[in-house]
Amino acid sequence: MASSRHFRTDQPKNEIRQEITADITASRRSQRDLQAAEQHGLAETMREATDEHLDELTDLDAGRWRPKHA
Repeated sequence: MASSRHFRTDQPKNEIRQEITADITASRRSQRDLQAAEQHGLAETMREATDEHLDELTDLDAGRWRPKHA
């Protein structure tokens, strides 16, 4: 799920938003699958990942988002 968005400085905001949204969707899906499989510790990890992606989206919307490694 770690996207290239954190290594690029020239990526349009719309693409960043699409990547973050896809990461949120994938994290939530994995969380539900893990919960169904009674892997609650791993499901919690995916919940935390989802929260991080939601924070990224909030930062993007507020104009505070910056790549981590660029």
